Amino acid sequence: MLRYLMFNIIYAYFNVIVGSELGTFRDVSVTKCQSSDEKCNLVRNTNATISFKFTPKINITQVNVAVYGVMLDVPIPFPLKNPNACEDPNDGLSCPLRENQEYSYTTTMFVQKKYPKVSLYVKWELLNEQKKNIVCIEFPVKIE
Repeated sequence: MLRYLMFNIIYAYFNVIVGSELGTFRDVSVTKCQSSDEKCNLVRNTNATISFKFTPKINITQVNVAVYGVMLDVPIPFPLKNPNACEDPNDGLSCPLRENQEYSYTTTMFVQKKYPKVSLYVKWELLNEQKKNIVCIEFPVKIE
């Protein structure tokens, strides 16, 4: 069972899913979010960047990214050009990842004009080669 913990990290109020199995994380930031914002405002037809530092608890050979928009507890996948974070030179990762070593992850996602203007949660996961959670972050956004 996943438990949620609400606290303020750098730029916005994040719901952190307590249940990241294979890693810990810190210093989460999302572009254009202020510490006083209840939700991160993502503007359609612009880029949004998320970054955080994380430390795997085990050696990891592959890191895949999964991103969802969550509405009414239903996760809707966001398409990614390259879900393999180890192969995407913009993500800042080079695999394999070593146990207990800190890594920085940064990626930019285009907020498409076709996305509806809606409030929802974004669920961002880093998964290992067995599809187990390394890191899972969930935060509220408003698409404008």
